Amino acid sequence: MRQQQTTPHPASQRWQPPVTFLQDMASLATALDNIITRENALARENRLSEIGAMQGEKTQLAVDYDRHVRALKADPSRLHAAPDDIRAGLRTAIGSLESKLAENVRFLSAAKSISEGIVATAARAASEAHAPTIGYQPHSTAKSRPVAAAATIALDKRV
Repeated sequence: MRQQQTTPHPASQRWQPPVTFLQDMASLATALDNIITRENALARENRLSEIGAMQGEKTQLAVDYDRHVRALKADPSRLHAAPDDIRAGLRTAIGSLESKLAENVRFLSAAKSISEGIVATAARAASEAHAPTIGYQPHSTAKSRPVAAAATIALDKRV
């Protein structure tokens, strides 16, 4: 016989004592920080294809973290009711996460820029390869430059 796992009712997850809530939030920030750190290491090593494997876990942690952030904004008394050491731990976890995220944005932006540059270069090379030949000899290898769309309209006698 198969046992079913019971999940807690959403109402029981809504309110947590401030200390528990903030500790959970710090744990989520730390877990996200660890994933982002691994992502950054893979990006540094130019192993971007391996980053995709972490996206499911990263997304779930980010959603949970976002819920905590929204709940804290809605009820800031949770932060004020917690002891100083708990608030300091949360501040440290969030600060570390934010710095790793800034580094992550730089890596992913650079990767995106490089990828777009490669695609643009390949497209340009493909269009030049299909450009009509120019010259007077039947087997000329000289290629004309592709004409821009605006120039094509301007040269069309029907316009």
